[in-house]
Amino acid sequence: MITTHVFGFATDAEPRRVWSALTEAAHTRRYLRGVALESTWTPGARVVLRQGDVATGAGEVLHAVVAERLSLTIDGGHGPDTYLTWTIRPVGVGSVVRLYVDQPGGAIDEVEVEDHWLPVMADLYALLAGAEVR
Repeated sequence: MITTHVFGFATDAEPRRVWSALTEAAHTRRYLRGVALESTWTPGARVVLRQGDVATGAGEVLHAVVAERLSLTIDGGHGPDTYLTWTIRPVGVGSVVRLYVDQPGGAIDEVEVEDHWLPVMADLYALLAGAEVR
């Protein structure tokens, strides 16, 4: 069984700027609590999660269309992979950004998932708005 959680927001940032925030390690570490994502961002490419100089996890790019959609798996070493899909839809002068978090393994604590991903979304939104990120 797979449980899917969906988070989203609207931003004035254009889709290419959102894509940059999702794929450049210097940006990802700002909203992923110090974790930089490193990859070539092409389907099948390895994703390395790095905190400072230490690799803390890995994954794989499943799907990548610049400024539209990015799907990847993340294995942080704590059970089955988590599947993340970011979608970016242009709207007016900005974008609608959605994150789909798919977690295999049956019953997942909704509060725990929200406690982890809502701050990530808030910090990504702040980064795109040019505000200070915690």
